[in-house]
Amino acid sequence: MSEHITAMYARKNFGRLLDKTALLKESYVIERAGRPMAALTPIGETAVNADIAEEVAAALENLIKKMKGDKSKKLEKAIREARKAVSRIR
Repeated sequence: MSEHITAMYARKNFGRLLDKTALLKESYVIERAGRPMAALTPIGETAVNADIAEEVAAALENLIKKMKGDKSKKLEKAIREARKAVSRIR
């Protein structure tokens, strides 16, 4: 679970946050005006998340190719939206 912090707090405490991230494997979501803007995560987790995002994108693409018929239009739209969300993760 990531801790949510403000951009100002991150700026003022970047060295400490970097140490806690690297040494204690803590993650932070950095927010500005209450909206998530970035994340600070241990480097190993970043690589794992990128791999997972690629696998999910490939699985969604495969599912779209297999779908047929009028009943699948809503599902296809939902899958396309999920694929867009995954591409933003990468």
